[in-house]
Amino acid sequence: MQRNFKRIILSLLLCLYLPCSAASDFKNTQVTIYNNNLGLVYQEKEMDIVKGENVLKIEGVSKQVQPATVKLNFPKIVGQYQIMEQNYLYDLVNTQKIFDKYTGEDVLFRLESGEKINGTLMNTERNYIILRLSNNAIRILTADNIIDYEFSSLPGGLILKPTLEWNIQSTFKGKADAQLSYLTGGMSWNAEYVLVLDQDEKGFSLNSWISLNNNSGTTFENAKVKLIAGDIHRATMGRDEYKVIPQASMLSMAQKKAPATREIGDYHLYELPETVTLRHNELKQVSLFDEIIGKDRKVYLFDNNYNNEIEEPLQVIYRIENTKENNMGIALPKGVLRIFKRDIDESLQFIGEDRINHTSKKDTLLLTTGNAFDVKGKRTIIEQDRSSKNSETITVKIEITNRKNIPVEVEVVEYLSGYWDIRKASQKYQQQSSTKVMFPISVKADASESLTYTYFRRW
Repeated sequence: MQRNFKRIILSLLLCLYLPCSAASDFKNTQVTIYNNNLGLVYQEKEMDIVKGENVLKIEGVSKQVQPATVKLNFPKIVGQYQIMEQNYLYDLVNTQKIFDKYTGEDVLFRLESGEKINGTLMNTERNYIILRLSNNAIRILTADNIIDYEFSSLPGGLILKPTLEWNIQSTFKGKADAQLSYLTGGMSWNAEYVLVLDQDEKGFSLNSWISLNNNSGTTFENAKVKLIAGDIHRATMGRDEYKVIPQASMLSMAQKKAPATREIGDYHLYELPETVTLRHNELKQVSLFDEIIGKDRKVYLFDNNYNNEIEEPLQVIYRIENTKENNMGIALPKGVLRIFKRDIDESLQFIGEDRINHTSKKDTLLLTTGNAFDVKGKRTIIEQDRSSKNSETITVKIEITNRKNIPVEVEVVEYLSGYWDIRKASQKYQQQSSTKVMFPISVKADASESLTYTYFRRW
């Protein structure tokens, strides 16, 4: 019956949707989108109110509206109305519901042969339709032979769009501006960055896109969009409050002015400079900021625990200072940062990606692109003297080999446990915490450099 159900939609629903094709009558729409599948919708529209009892409806709200968060008010007639009841209507029309509602009612079918059959719908089962004819005879039709179904009207209780409904008592009569707000699922945003390194890897250009994803089930036309960056705490939901969100199927891109940013509470808010239309099942991208030209510092990291003996390639790390002096100094929302490098012919080559957390101004971005091909480290414990059952003296040798044709900067990080004290070291070091020591080492092109250090620890 699936093939024929499509004909129901074309013949019945097409005419039902046509009167709803007019542009939205909302005077003002604002949408605040959070990182965690949440949106806050604010809309204004003019509504007619009569004295006494009113039944007011607003169609086309989100399919994932959280009804308990809905708030409707009329700011200019405060004290002249009272909301008695609020309902969320979401029994949307579909082919199966139409058949269910019309069971026991008269329907008209047209067969491929051109024959029209009128009867009472008794049941639909798999690929068969059971009818009782006007003479009480029972006829079973194969759905594949039916090319059209005709129903007299839309069954009661079914609606075309999710709708909010209110029963209101009013002493006011006339037109009033309504303000509607609610939280909805199915909305999210994320930041994605593109960093292009110069050939010498000492400078970069940085661009960013904000991706807006609307899977709420409705379209918000000409909306003022604000984005909240930060981890909003929310109460735990029951299992049936979560919904599976389909992937976006469309992509549109717009780049005009950069969003304005400001603090709100303990979060950062980004406000798009112009209104946009957020269509259902659409992924829209806007530029987060103008291109940034800055400086970076590349280092190779050799990370070890106190009892490791290991030989492996070093991690490649790029450090970027998020400061005004580096043409930055802006709040960067979390997201994926993809790194490219200019080749000798000026083409771009992809060399890695990393995920950054929310980064405040004056913080440092640490970007890991992978493991080096030509820079390796070897760590060996060359002496371990246990002077008692709860103390020991350890001597460690670390050798860095650089087979590149340029010198490299290496940071050897040692994590030490217990109560420890470095007795001697062949290189200068920085104690960065109670468990972390860092040795900065410069290694010439196509050369090796080693360090040894001895420390005492007890536990």
